[in-house]
Amino acid sequence: MDKVFIRGLQVDAVIGVYDWEKQVRQPLIFDLEMAWDIRVAAATDDLIHALNYQAVTEFIERFVREQHFQLLESLLERLAAGLRQEFGMPWLGIRVEKPAVVPQAKAVGLYIERGDS
Repeated sequence: MDKVFIRGLQVDAVIGVYDWEKQVRQPLIFDLEMAWDIRVAAATDDLIHALNYQAVTEFIERFVREQHFQLLESLLERLAAGLRQEFGMPWLGIRVEKPAVVPQAKAVGLYIERGDS
């Protein structure tokens, strides 16, 4: 299986359960792996057949900035569903980190996989 990846995508979001978190934007850092058969794109050298990572990036940025969630779990479930619907990828894995939330840790976060691997 071929995979397209995006690593270290930082997007500021309104997310959290505490009152102060609902008043500020906090950085979230995303890493994605997306299943995509690259053979036609490779043979034709044509972007129309590729999974356009710029379009994926813009989708994520827009989605995160326009939505407000309390939980990372909710954000990731809805983002994964939106990405699969918009781009038709059969499988994806998304990791999100929320830095500097827990003083003892560099970051907290989640990793999910959705679709057929």
